[in-house]
Amino acid sequence: LAAEIGVPAEALSATVERFNGFATTGVDEDFGRGESAYDKYYSDPTVKPNPSLHTIDQGPFYAVKIVPGDLGTKGGLVTDERARVLRPDGTVIEGLYAAGNVSSAVMGHTYAGPGATIGPALAFGYLAAEDIASAKETA
Repeated sequence: LAAEIGVPAEALSATVERFNGFATTGVDEDFGRGESAYDKYYSDPTVKPNPSLHTIDQGPFYAVKIVPGDLGTKGGLVTDERARVLRPDGTVIEGLYAAGNVSSAVMGHTYAGPGATIGPALAFGYLAAEDIASAKETA
């Protein structure tokens, strides 16, 4: 497998050995898997001592290329109720709007799960469009 994915075999073996140690002790020293309520909810309760960690010990084994992407955010541009972007002092930056994953989430510093940002993106996109349209009507 190491040759197929272009990594040194010794490094892959050491990574699996390290991970299996975490699975055995139940403590993920690298990423803290299994510590959050989200991890616990989406884990396998039959796996002990940490439902988020299962040893990698039975083949066949596969590899998947993973690249960075944006699924949800826990930050972003702060907006008002009309999706207008605010400065740090709370004043509006005229003509600048934000919705979806570029704006600060209405859920705060939590992430409800896949797709949870779609509704707020649509709602705040609509509010931004309404604000832009009303400004044009009064101009």
